[in-house]
Formats: sequence, C-alpha cells, structure tokens
Amino acid sequence: MSSLPPTDRNKTQRTIAARMERIMDKQHPLCKEDIVWVLNMVKSKLSCNDEALSTLDADRIKRNFCYFAEVSVMLLQHNKFDQESDRLRFYLAEAAYGLWSPALQDD
Repeated sequence: MSSLPPTDRNKTQRTIAARMERIMDKQHPLCKEDIVWVLNMVKSKLSCNDEALSTLDADRIKRNFCYFAEVSVMLLQHNKFDQESDRLRFYLAEAAYGLWSPALQDD
C-alpha cells in the first residue's frame, strides 16, 4: 500500500502514464534512458508491494518478471535499439502490465 496521499498518488500515476505512453509511441525513438526508466518503474512497483500488485495473479506477476529479465538482457547486449524497437516496446509493455494506468483524469 502506498504511503502517498491520494492527490500525490494520482499525480505520480499521471506522470508514469504520460511517460509510458510516450515510450510506447512508435514515433518516439526508443533510447536506453527510456528502457532503464521503465525497468526502474517496474522494479519499484514489484519490490515495494504497490497496490497494483493486488490486482495481478501470481502467473501474471511471473510473466511481468520474465519480460523484465528479457529486456534487461537485451539492454546488456545492445547499444542501439532501432531494429528491435517494436519487440522491445512489446516486452516493456508486458513487463509493466498492470502496474500503471494508461489514462487518469486530472483531480
């Protein structure tokens, strides 16, 4: 459970949603900073028992982790992501599945 007040939690979720939507946009050139940001977001959500975890079953969390690991390995092996950006975006979306809300309204 988050210790942030609801308004701060909503602002944080909107920030995450905006960044994720930009990263997932195929017109946005995928860079190492984007990939590392998503991995850090997923890691923090999974490691601090974020309330989003309560909506995911154990098999889904395992799949999130498997995609997290796959992206991590790809990050170690590659410096450029142009040729694999579609696959990386899919893996990033799967790693972050259920951990962010795509569209949140302003308070």
